[in-house]
Amino acid sequence: MKLYDHIALWNHASLKVLDIRHGLLETGMEMQSYRLPVSAFLYVQRGNASVRMDDVLHTMSRNHVLHGGRGARLNILAEEAFEYYLVLYKAVLMLPASKKLMLQLERDNPFLYQYSFVPLYPLPLRRKLEEMMANWMGQDPLNSFHARSLLYQFVHELLSQINTQGIHPVHPDLLAQVVRYIQDHYMEPITLDILAEEFDCSVSYLSKLFKQRMNESPIRFLTRIRMERTVNDLLQTDLSLQEIAERVGYPDAHTLSRSFKKIYGLPPMQFKTRVQAGSPVPEMPVSNTKSALVAVESRCYSFNGYENDYHLDKRGGYPLHKVTKSTSMATAALLLCFMLFISACSSTSNTVNNNTAANRAQSTATSQETTKENSSTGNAVATTKTYTDAKGTVTIPTDPKRIVDLTGSAIGNLLTLGVKPVAATQDSLANPYHEGKLDGIINIGEEPNIEAILALEPDLIIAFDYIEEAQYEQLAQVAPVIRLKYGAGTPSELLMEFGKITGKEDLAQEWAEKWKAKIAEVKPKITEVVGDKTVSILQPFAKGIYAWGNKGGRGGEILYDDLGLKAPEVIQKALIDGPEFGTDLSLELLPQYAGDYIFTSNWGWDDGNANVVYDSKLWKSLPAVKNSQVYFISEKGSYYNDPISLEAQLDLIVTSFLGK
Repeated sequence: MKLYDHIALWNHASLKVLDIRHGLLETGMEMQSYRLPVSAFLYVQRGNASVRMDDVLHTMSRNHVLHGGRGARLNILAEEAFEYYLVLYKAVLMLPASKKLMLQLERDNPFLYQYSFVPLYPLPLRRKLEEMMANWMGQDPLNSFHARSLLYQFVHELLSQINTQGIHPVHPDLLAQVVRYIQDHYMEPITLDILAEEFDCSVSYLSKLFKQRMNESPIRFLTRIRMERTVNDLLQTDLSLQEIAERVGYPDAHTLSRSFKKIYGLPPMQFKTRVQAGSPVPEMPVSNTKSALVAVESRCYSFNGYENDYHLDKRGGYPLHKVTKSTSMATAALLLCFMLFISACSSTSNTVNNNTAANRAQSTATSQETTKENSSTGNAVATTKTYTDAKGTVTIPTDPKRIVDLTGSAIGNLLTLGVKPVAATQDSLANPYHEGKLDGIINIGEEPNIEAILALEPDLIIAFDYIEEAQYEQLAQVAPVIRLKYGAGTPSELLMEFGKITGKEDLAQEWAEKWKAKIAEVKPKITEVVGDKTVSILQPFAKGIYAWGNKGGRGGEILYDDLGLKAPEVIQKALIDGPEFGTDLSLELLPQYAGDYIFTSNWGWDDGNANVVYDSKLWKSLPAVKNSQVYFISEKGSYYNDPISLEAQLDLIVTSFLGK
């Protein structure tokens, strides 16, 4: 970046002082790994120290100046008494800013640049800092305003001396900073929006940077870090799956298991069992792409540009193939040719939904286009409508005919509305309650492949919002993609969303009314039997028991929401009033979670032997067991809460409480 461009952005910036610190480190003292929350100037008043900014080491002494941007890591080791000023500030472009300046800021942000030098004339800088500090420590707001004005003077003097001395600021390695942040904070909730906010960049720029240099998305890299830590904890500790999930950043063991299986092709406990038995197990694949952090031959990190990496070995089912760059380009070219062909055949080009920004805006404004006929062929052009999903507005067909279901659990909503998708994932097709209703639906495996989906020529793809951004971007090139909020709303509300998507709102409303009528009929009878007694949903797994609330299927929505039955206090607080779907517990805690009535079955996500629990003295001592008030739900179907599954679960609940 040219210095004059650097200065131009400073000239259009509004500066805000967030803090001014005057610190002293005695000889040998160290300030370790302080991540700058905003941009900062470090000025050495006296002494010597080894100062590391990210991966660059500076030997700093009296009058030395160092600048770093938000997200940079600062380490100071005092070699002798080290006195310094640290000015933390935030800079934004004043509005209105030209498009040129905004693009320049996105590409070369001077407030993030790193540079270190000894000014030829340090006295003016030092005096400004001392005066800034004195005003900043004052109680009068006018003094704080004066400190801000002095920061402008400090920056002016600094830029003037940089220009005189020919100093060239260096752009920090944003990718390295983000990678280090992920490695340090993988156990915390992290999203693309959080990363972009932390490092003052846009989501699109960050995603593009990862794709260019690491050939994968930031979230994909985060998943890899979490999976590596999960494998370590599985093999090196006796922690429960819930404890591991909390250590690696997942809300519960169920969510961790799903992610783990996507990567390794096995549930965590089955993976551990196979490793301990000395059997071969899938490994996280090693990419042949260049790493942004290590040499090509290094195996410190494993990077991969495709999403179906645990399908490296053929596992049966629908064939999955690696999507190479050339394949993606060929696919894009094929789609472009197809679009041009359709446009050429139509005499009225504005009736074709070509997914341009203008047509999307028009579609949003009109909500639904009117069907028009081609005068030369008599063929009707498909109409479109807009739908607002968990991520925003998407233009979809009014009457989709070739839907690909990637939800893994919500396919029953489509089947209830009389809509049969052309393809679905393995999880979608594993529900025993759907037997006889899935004929003709193609099984595309555990993890969808872009080529397989492209070959199906879908007009709509439905997924939950936990789908990875990189995978979404690929799918969106094939057909419109709806991302539904996972776990949001009741099952009836989710069905209504599917009704909006497919144009079957009347059928969705009809089912909801019939469901209310069914509940109204049986609720008084069940309430009379159960009274004020408590009900639990418990599923044994390899390490203990898993308890469920009203958000994870297993009949929980019916028992706690529709029928209003009482849960044990610990389940009520953690899983019904709280945000979690389920929680695991050790066997000794079982009495706290066990209700007067228990619905149970093997968890099914690992190879754990449920009889270890069912045959235990503790289980047999429970009042529900002694009173024969334990009811077994479907092991394979318990996971689902679509209308078809709910009806089957309600039948079981009614039979359990009232008899046939």
